[in-house]
Amino acid sequence: MLRRSARNKVEVKDAPLVPPVQPVVTVKRAANKRPKKALTVEPEFDPVPKPQRRRGKLRFITEMPLDILFEIFGQLYPLDLLSISRSSKALRDITLRKSAAFLWKQAFLNITPNPPPPCPDDLNEAQYANLLWGKHCFFCGISASVVAWQCRVRTCQTCIYTSKFTPLRGDESLAGELCCNWYFSASLGHVCLTSDLELLKTRLNELTEGPDKEDFILLSQQITKAKVQHASLCHNWEYFQKLRRKQGQKDARESRKNAILAKLKELGWSDELSKRTTLNDLSTLPAFKQSKELTERIWTNIEPELVAYLTEARSRRLQDERIVLLRNRISVLSAAAQKNLSDLPISEPRPRIFDLCAMPEYRAILESPSDTEITQGHFIELLSHLPEQMDRWHTSNVEILRRLLPSFKSGSKQQKPDTSSLDLCTTFFRCHSCREPISYPRILSHACIFKGPGNTEEEVDLLSLASHSDSWIHGHKGIAFDTEASNITAMLIKLGGRDPKTLTSGMMDELDARFECSRCPHPRQGRLVMTWKIALLHELEEHYGETLTPKSWKLLNAEDVIAAKELEAKSKKQPVPHLTCLKCNTLRAYTRREVEHHLRFQHIIESVEDNVIRHPDITIRMPPGAVRLRNNNDA
Repeated sequence: MLRRSARNKVEVKDAPLVPPVQPVVTVKRAANKRPKKALTVEPEFDPVPKPQRRRGKLRFITEMPLDILFEIFGQLYPLDLLSISRSSKALRDITLRKSAAFLWKQAFLNITPNPPPPCPDDLNEAQYANLLWGKHCFFCGISASVVAWQCRVRTCQTCIYTSKFTPLRGDESLAGELCCNWYFSASLGHVCLTSDLELLKTRLNELTEGPDKEDFILLSQQITKAKVQHASLCHNWEYFQKLRRKQGQKDARESRKNAILAKLKELGWSDELSKRTTLNDLSTLPAFKQSKELTERIWTNIEPELVAYLTEARSRRLQDERIVLLRNRISVLSAAAQKNLSDLPISEPRPRIFDLCAMPEYRAILESPSDTEITQGHFIELLSHLPEQMDRWHTSNVEILRRLLPSFKSGSKQQKPDTSSLDLCTTFFRCHSCREPISYPRILSHACIFKGPGNTEEEVDLLSLASHSDSWIHGHKGIAFDTEASNITAMLIKLGGRDPKTLTSGMMDELDARFECSRCPHPRQGRLVMTWKIALLHELEEHYGETLTPKSWKLLNAEDVIAAKELEAKSKKQPVPHLTCLKCNTLRAYTRREVEHHLRFQHIIESVEDNVIRHPDITIRMPPGAVRLRNNNDA
């Protein structure tokens, strides 16, 4: 249908009496035609219609009769009425007109229990509702976090430091005393609204001294006093509202928690929930911290997570109970094997209680079902074969160490433990914790081996966890052959004219030779000389990363060795703990002074020589240490 416009129609009677103007004929050049575009093919299917915006279902509420509308609004609370007044211009006009003042009064009467303090005289009910429940700053409109009850405003932290407020610190004027203020912080002290302060100053300047000014001052004091009293009531109401809100949230969370626990008990988790530890850990989950009421939809969403958590918690609890049971059984084995282990010579490597636990015959008893009571009688028969078990333990460990040697050939398994290659002076091992070279047989008693790295298998060894320590068979996984220490020692042996392939550590100690580091001379203190073990540590620590050559070290002659030993005898270096008590038959290390005190007060023994022995896990960093040897011409 064509659109018609009335403005294009001109009536003849209204047309002006002017002769018509002949039109000027102009020839126009034909414009270039645009190429026709290809027609778009319409799809065979209907396109998906775009969703239309849904209009509010209450859009016609303002067209209702006012008496019905007021009857509905009279059932609301002030906060609801405040939200309605801000929803549209029409509703704002209806709720904030003077004839609707009774709605706000009725809304405040609907608050039961714990109603707020009565509305003050300087505010109407709508303004008072905004002060009590509003969430925006009265000045900038952002979220407000501070309520100045005396000043009747809500404000944000930023606006307090602007010109909207005036600090009264140092202001001794009459207007400052009459203006209602409130304490904000230690930096600003008492502050008041700048507009109120300026209004008071202007009014005081306008009044002359006389009864009128005195009446105004008296009235201002009464108004300030009333504001302060009402602000105190508002403070108390706000405080108790927060307490009730927190208590309500706490009660809602407790109700939700009880509902969840009831659901879990219906699923058969009563025994697990009876454990206090599990219940406390379960209460920390996010599902228990919410205050929403538990519904079937919420329960369907959180049920898999809670069931999975309880399944894992039950697995951990059973594992912990099993570890405690194994620990008690290990204590029974330790008490039964104490005398048998004490009879073994402490000077030789011997298995510890954790090594016994790793043996298959002892492990079978320790890992018996939990309902089986294990006593010392279960181990008496096995402990009678302890010497044979010790030999088997020693043979297997020696075989493990032999496999780490560079000279080991696969398939060369010995019937008896062949320790000839382990006793060589060039045989050193390195553990997973310390960097000091370790020789044989010290490696069988080295403390770091029993500290880990533990069972590296995928399945957790509960017996190892219960032992608080690893057996040697597990701890040896951190051992490796120390090639660097072996090469340094071989070079020192060659300087002494011996064969590194045949010289043992005992033979090297009997030589009692001294070596000089050619790279550490001092122009005044002299040459640095030391034993072969200290020379090994010196090369590893002081010259780490440097290329080792035959010229790096020198062998001292007999005369210099005697001079070096004299200097070593004068050294007052404190010896490290390297002795152990034969009476206790334990592997605790003592210094000379400590073991003398131990024997005197623990065993009432004065003699030391016959009751102590060198500790099997003693460091090679033993005195004598390195000394500086001066040349004869320097002396």
